[in-house]
Amino acid sequence: MVSKMTRRRTHAERKVQTRSDLVKSARQVFLERGFHGASLDEIAEAAGYSKGAVYSNFNSKDELFLAVFDAHLVQRTRALTDIVFSQARLEDAYHAIALSMSAADVQEPRWTPLLLEFWTYASRHEALRVIVSQRRERFLDVIAGLIEELGRRHGVDFALPTKEIARGSAALARGMALERLLNPRAVPADLFDRVHTAYVQGLTKTTKDVRSPRKKGRKHEDQQSTITGNQHDRVTVARRRTHRA
Repeated sequence: MVSKMTRRRTHAERKVQTRSDLVKSARQVFLERGFHGASLDEIAEAAGYSKGAVYSNFNSKDELFLAVFDAHLVQRTRALTDIVFSQARLEDAYHAIALSMSAADVQEPRWTPLLLEFWTYASRHEALRVIVSQRRERFLDVIAGLIEELGRRHGVDFALPTKEIARGSAALARGMALERLLNPRAVPADLFDRVHTAYVQGLTKTTKDVRSPRKKGRKHEDQQSTITGNQHDRVTVARRRTHRA
């Protein structure tokens, strides 16, 4: 006979479920209404809870949005990690990463303007700005680690620190996302793929990019030997002609 304890969820389990439901609903309401336009009443109603349930899990709308932000970063980390470990060739990985980033924007075109709205708001409130910045930097550290692993797997190095490559990649994605909002036809997925792949390839250093000075010197010596040899042959021919004359 199944005990009551196994049939009923504990208070802690219910709280976790409630929080998860609120975060999922909050994401959709924020995307539809914007950060400032969304209300906690709307979010609670969309999730099927009372407003009191929201405040029992989050102290403010800021804190609720941070939970949405955290969930988004976890999802993107998993997606990019799968790509890094599933591609056999480096070029394929670069293309797959770009296509994944572009697909995420196409599926949720309102995420980038929502993020920028919240970041702008956070930049005016120092305590919140620090919190958002810390979360963002931790995410970039994780992505930098994935880039480093990609380099190790394919035997390449990079022209910039991997964290700055990650930062530039994200900035490029946000910029193209905003361009797509204004003119979707001008920014198809394959355009972002070409631009982003060119960006990371331009920062990728292969073994061909590193040449030993000794080799350059040897090549120079070989060229000098060839020139000297040719000069010697011409001098010998000239002497023979003079002797015959």
